[in-house]
Amino acid sequence: MYSHSNLKVSSTNKQYSKTKEIDVKSGSNCGCNVWFPQQYIKQKCLIVNKNGYNINLIRMNQNGDFITKQSIDFGHHNIFAQMSEDGEYLMNWDNKSKEIQIRKYHQE
Repeated sequence: MYSHSNLKVSSTNKQYSKTKEIDVKSGSNCGCNVWFPQQYIKQKCLIVNKNGYNINLIRMNQNGDFITKQSIDFGHHNIFAQMSEDGEYLMNWDNKSKEIQIRKYHQE
């Protein structure tokens, strides 16, 4: 497990300060990938995070807390993905399966 920090901008000095930490699954010490930037899907209040072997889907609830809703473990770190702008689809390619996979969002 790794922690990612939530940063907040101060209105007085325009600097960021840490307000929260979010535990995410990793599966390795490879960390994040420059070719897989984090995404925030405003419509669904959802963060898409790649860390090590996992894609983590993190939801912000109504009181501002972040909860990991799903972690998809690929068993290796060569994962490339993008979520659609509306948050309905997660498309990925990984080096192990060597195929494009498309996952559709299902309301809880």
